[in-house]
Amino acid sequence: MAESTSRGTPIRISALGGLGEIGLNLMVLECAGSAIVIDCGVMFPDEPALGGGLYVPEFGYLEKRHIDGVVLTHAHEDHIGAIWHLLRRINVPVFGTELTLAFVRRRLESETSVADGIRADLRPMFPRRPFRLGAFEVEPIRVTHSTPDSVALAIRTPAGIIVHSGDFKIDPAPVDGEQFDRERFAQLGAEGVELLLSDSTNVERPGRSGSESSIKPVLHDIVAHTRGRFILTAFSSHLHRIRQATEVAREFGRRVVPLGRRVAESVRLGIETGQLNFPPGTFIDAAEADFLERRKLAYLASGSQGEPESALARIASGNHPRFQIESGDVAVLSSRFIPGNERIVNQVVNRLYRQGAEVFYDAVAPVHVSGHGNREELEELITLLRPRRFVPIHGEYRHLARHLALARECGVPEPDCFLLEDGDSLVLESGSARRGAAVEAGRQMVDGNEVADPALIGERRVLAHDGTVTVVLVVSRGTGAIIGGPKLVSRGLLNPAESALHTRRAEQELAARLRQLNGSLSRDEYRLADELTRVVRHYFSDELGRRPLVIPQVVEV
Repeated sequence: MAESTSRGTPIRISALGGLGEIGLNLMVLECAGSAIVIDCGVMFPDEPALGGGLYVPEFGYLEKRHIDGVVLTHAHEDHIGAIWHLLRRINVPVFGTELTLAFVRRRLESETSVADGIRADLRPMFPRRPFRLGAFEVEPIRVTHSTPDSVALAIRTPAGIIVHSGDFKIDPAPVDGEQFDRERFAQLGAEGVELLLSDSTNVERPGRSGSESSIKPVLHDIVAHTRGRFILTAFSSHLHRIRQATEVAREFGRRVVPLGRRVAESVRLGIETGQLNFPPGTFIDAAEADFLERRKLAYLASGSQGEPESALARIASGNHPRFQIESGDVAVLSSRFIPGNERIVNQVVNRLYRQGAEVFYDAVAPVHVSGHGNREELEELITLLRPRRFVPIHGEYRHLARHLALARECGVPEPDCFLLEDGDSLVLESGSARRGAAVEAGRQMVDGNEVADPALIGERRVLAHDGTVTVVLVVSRGTGAIIGGPKLVSRGLLNPAESALHTRRAEQELAARLRQLNGSLSRDEYRLADELTRVVRHYFSDELGRRPLVIPQVVEV
């Protein structure tokens, strides 16, 4: 322990994202003026039609503190995707395993420019090799997950050992042979763990999640019966899935074609890091594929969540420049449908069928296993570590609540089980634990490469739900008298059958209000525009229960 800290020094654990939701993972540990950040992820919006691409955490709380570093548990976007946005504000070192840092580096290279001025300090860390970070000693511990090189973190603090599980499952037969480190977790449990922060995603699922290796025989059977081209889509960071699909393709003499920038970059990173250790010529580009028989080709396509511009979505729509579905082609969606994305993914599946493909997905074939542990695996981690206290993380509120109940069943006393949400904090001090004061937390939507103005997103939401009304009023530049209008034009608000009636009534109500004002606002363009907006919005709110975006146009002639 650092010399400047003693056993009684309080530790504050604050959740800035990932508790009460899936994604946006960011946690802060503070001690004696020192702070470390665990993960820094994004979350897909629940209203993608509003145009923003992603949510990132609010960083105001971090900007007011001395951050010694960011420690990443693995390479998924909901844990690393917001790093660029953080580094634009705070220049701190970033620690991760080799593969995780490779994905971070890719992200930074694709998002940043010279103008951003970011000089990322990326530092590798290795399982079972502790390192000092401010007031903390951090030890990565190998876990199995759906992306390689994933770790939990054992953090030594003045208040005792805190274990952050990261995302994990306990895979009995991992594809790369890197086993979940039961031995080290058991050693920590024997030493004494003050607090366990554990992944809650699959707490509702009984039993165990199943091995990633179980996917390969399923893919083998599908490819064996595929007469045409074979297409697989999965998360681009899921190198274990990509590896198994590639192994199967090679067994049947097929070359593998990455389609989509993210997938191509992941294949390149997999080759560079040794995760995809295949002979030269295994992977070819789409142009080379034009010269090979269809039965000699397998494709890795982006678009597992139905993203509109992804390779798979364009194939399904029949407008991909390099791939048109033909009879005998088979597509496999080898991922779960993220809640909120089901409709758009099902639309892609339907379009693939219409194009003539045969399609396999989780509901009809065992082409996916989760990277998160089911209930028995969560119980096993608690049993190995025997924590004195417990906080469930990474899940919606119901997941956290059920995981908390599981911890109590495993022997953690009820007063020592804490259900935290974003903005909550826990303070460990002198052998006790208590809820701390609320901290600044929230989310921001990213539009392009920039954080979107909340007012802009609000306007888009109004446009999407309630439409718009333009109000035109013509006034004399010389006298200020109204010489034309008011005239209303609506879009996305009224059905054609009722448009004329409500437009006429709204115009009449507005004209009556303008007569009542008797020209008192006619020379104040801004106040007049505000009054036009107020009256029109009030009318449609009262009559239709809608609050459209009102655009006043005061024209002087």
